[in-house]
Amino acid sequence: MSALSTLALAASSIIERPLRSLLTSLGIIIGVAAVYAMLALGEGAKKQIEESLNSISTRTMQVWPDWNRRRSSQSRPSMPFTEQDIIEMRSINGVYAATGTLTGRSYTIATDTNDVSGNFLGVDPDQLKASGSELKMGENISYADIETRRPVAVISEGIQQRLFDNQNPMGQSIKVNNIAFTIKGVATKADSNISFGNDDIFVWAPITVARERVIGGNRFVQNHVSNIRIVGDLGQDLDSIEEEINIILRRSRDLKAGAPPDYRIFSSRGWQQQAADKTNSLSFLLAAMGAISLLVGGVGVMNIMLVSVTERTREIGLRMALGAKKSNIMNQFLTEALLLCIFSGVVGLTLGFFMSKVAMDTMDVKLVFSPFVAGVSFGSALLIGVVFGFLPARRAAGLNPIEALRHE
Repeated sequence: MSALSTLALAASSIIERPLRSLLTSLGIIIGVAAVYAMLALGEGAKKQIEESLNSISTRTMQVWPDWNRRRSSQSRPSMPFTEQDIIEMRSINGVYAATGTLTGRSYTIATDTNDVSGNFLGVDPDQLKASGSELKMGENISYADIETRRPVAVISEGIQQRLFDNQNPMGQSIKVNNIAFTIKGVATKADSNISFGNDDIFVWAPITVARERVIGGNRFVQNHVSNIRIVGDLGQDLDSIEEEINIILRRSRDLKAGAPPDYRIFSSRGWQQQAADKTNSLSFLLAAMGAISLLVGGVGVMNIMLVSVTERTREIGLRMALGAKKSNIMNQFLTEALLLCIFSGVVGLTLGFFMSKVAMDTMDVKLVFSPFVAGVSFGSALLIGVVFGFLPARRAAGLNPIEALRHE
């Protein structure tokens, strides 16, 4: 018997019992839809985590003095950092940006008609790259501004909105601590994962101007900065960068071997990696739940096919008596199971796609509709057809022709 004849016989058998075929397919349809939706959800969550792991925030390390730890060599709190520390850190292999920030208390930022409380920071040009901000208009703080001590400033969008009613503020003046600054740029909001305080209300000024005219110096350390921010390049090993940072700081701060550091390095990559691990576990759990649904559907297919073998025993005996081989009988029943599962797989994929779209639109979740997800879902339906169709097919092929013809 040709493959085409086997296919035609299997299809006619399915069409002759439409309600039974539909009920048999229902379990597989639900299972495939569940697997598709859950894999799409899992892939979407994984993609979000991967994007997050490559973001500025997860490539950033913040270094702060540990003011609660006194240095063993002096009876005073640990020193602030210096601009020289930052220069050395920029030379570390794999560093995208390194910047030092001079911070003080919250300041009143004022125009002639209005004022707002916000963050005033002394910065260098790398602050823009390291903060995750972008220039909305104008220019960034430059090294020339730092060298010449120009009283210029880059303000945030929040200040532009509150003090200038969202109008173009370029060239206008603001006052911080009664010191006038000319606005030369507007920056977008900093990445909230790597900023402190009100990250939408800030003024950046050249670090030299901030130190000498607003925030003040430090009697222990010249050219000091309050904290350091280092951002690694994409794909760089941040642990090795952190080791280099420790070497630089221990040397510059004259920390002896074995002495505890008087600074702390903060990074969000640890909890981000934990989130990625949890997402992978969630994806596995969701796929397992879908697989269970498919197994239940497969059991349904096997049960119905066994019933079909019993009902068609005389037909099977007659075909064997007319010369049909055992392989022909087995192929026919396997083909029926496969056709049911192919139909169920197509309907299940369609249902799963629309379920996923509804979830994405109503629940604000991200899903990934990839050929891999569709292939795994549809392939699982075919696998179910082969595995759970084999036992009924084998039982049909193993019938004795004479006993089958006698079957009532």
